[in-house]
Amino acid sequence: GDLSPANSSLLSSLSPETELFRKCREMFSRPINLANKLCVDFVMCSVRTTVHGVHLNKEWLSDEGAVFTPSPLSYITQLGDYLLLLPQQLEPFFTEENTPLDTALKQVDFSQFPGMTDDVEGDAFAWLTCICQSTMFSLVEVILRIPSLTGPGCKQLCSDVSYISNVMGALEIPLSRDITDISRLLNTPIEGLEGVDGVPKYLKGKIAAMRRPN
Repeated sequence: GDLSPANSSLLSSLSPETELFRKCREMFSRPINLANKLCVDFVMCSVRTTVHGVHLNKEWLSDEGAVFTPSPLSYITQLGDYLLLLPQQLEPFFTEENTPLDTALKQVDFSQFPGMTDDVEGDAFAWLTCICQSTMFSLVEVILRIPSLTGPGCKQLCSDVSYISNVMGALEIPLSRDITDISRLLNTPIEGLEGVDGVPKYLKGKIAAMRRPN
């Protein structure tokens, strides 16, 4: 039947254009964002544990005369395996219709995480992207803490960065700018580093100092 005046007034007050509706949405979005951050932090705990102390690996200081074909080190393959399993682990939550979850994800502000913009549509792929971007951020942090790289050490790091780049490609996640820039700087001869365009000065200086012979 027809809506009563009281019901009609209530529906009108909850229309998207009203202040009441905006306040209600904000009230729900806060706990949703806190819960999401808790989930992201939980997943990232394993990532941070895996990369902890990597900057001190002896491989970065391999003798200049060492002849070897570098393959990815165990820390980076563990990281890759972990990320590649995420879609399978998330599948039960997203393959079937889950209106509450879909609605909640639309309220998530992904821009609070590294590499994520405020125009991201909240869905399963956004959540996976968020984890991968945060992983690349953590990896860049530990790479920039490496005190020094020999020639073979640089080749080893190139191999590791290339491996995680391939993992991101398999997941269809765009590489962060820092990972892309670090890859370029590691693959450029030392004498040509100053000529690398489009890379922030701080990053270029950091990698150059790392690779410069003591």
